[in-house]
Amino acid sequence: MLGLSENQSFMVLNALPHIGPCTAKKLLAHFRGDAQRIFSATSNQLQEVPNIDHQVVDSILNHSKYFDLRCEEKSLLALRGSFLHINHDNYPVLLKEIHDAPIGIYTIGEIDNGMKNIAIVGSRTNTLYGLETARMLAMELARRKFCIVSGMARGIDTAAHEGALAVNGKTIAILGNGIDIIYPTENATLYKRISEKGTIISEFTLGRRADKQTFPIRNRLIAGLCHAVIIVESDKFGGSMITAKFATEYGRHVFAVPGRIDQPTSLGCLALIKEGATMLTCVNDIFEDLPYLDDSPKQTTLSFMSSEDESIKIQTLQISCPIERKVYEILLRTKSASMDTVITLSELPASRVMHTLQMLEIRGLVSKRYDGLFEITKNTRACRQIKH
Repeated sequence: MLGLSENQSFMVLNALPHIGPCTAKKLLAHFRGDAQRIFSATSNQLQEVPNIDHQVVDSILNHSKYFDLRCEEKSLLALRGSFLHINHDNYPVLLKEIHDAPIGIYTIGEIDNGMKNIAIVGSRTNTLYGLETARMLAMELARRKFCIVSGMARGIDTAAHEGALAVNGKTIAILGNGIDIIYPTENATLYKRISEKGTIISEFTLGRRADKQTFPIRNRLIAGLCHAVIIVESDKFGGSMITAKFATEYGRHVFAVPGRIDQPTSLGCLALIKEGATMLTCVNDIFEDLPYLDDSPKQTTLSFMSSEDESIKIQTLQISCPIERKVYEILLRTKSASMDTVITLSELPASRVMHTLQMLEIRGLVSKRYDGLFEITKNTRACRQIKH
């Protein structure tokens, strides 16, 4: 029982049965934050801790029976991973703020407390619209030096990670299992890329498999690690709704991407918007609600536009996605065009053109006329999103 280092003491405490984050913090508070003292305490001393039952005492006194520390350390070293306890300098600052923060986390890759973290999460059962939206939001935020946080699940989470990596941005995958397990298995390549260029995090011990309990636990870390959470697609009872609930509890801002009212994967987002989440149609919506996050070079613009040309020029400045810009410039040249014309001129897949036109229309940059043709919106509605 004696001889454990500070880091080892936290690692063992984190792994023992019957001891969750709240119980661990009670123990640490009683022993003045010294995890080593917990494992050198007698049974009577442990029983003096308020609201600690005999199962907790047994776990601590017989910790080697429940957790093989040497094997864990050896396996972690082979992964080139680390265990960061809550008092470590590199432990995520934002995560430390929440009341039920894990007392330790397993990591592969570096933790950069100077990064601005934003979560992008959503349904595993998604639409093409949802995938493309998650990918484009992640790309644009990563270009602005944000770190994209998600859960490496199928669907929206995967698209968010891939979007960040596509522009050489930073991304963090928070797993609902041990960091030595790749789940889902089809994300093996994504796991490798994130472990090499980003960060993988879990509070679960090595070898722990995902189950119905671990995913909600994982979701609280996603919310706690970020300044804000973006829900792209979710049904009313999806895991992303749990993440949104945690985000609200922790005082994080929740954004929801609107979708079709007859699409099941939109119902969660629409419900969140009704309940007060901010509707998100482009990344500038984030900076309107959270201006302190925007440290990109500001563009000066007139507070009032006197001509259509100036309005269109400002709208064009907002389009950072190459595909969106290509479609927009086609409409700028042709004045108006059908979807088939845009497909022909852009040489893009029909599904991509349809999605791009939808996104431009949602953002108020393009309008669809009664005759079915698309044209540039000649107004300044979107100009409000550019800061002085």
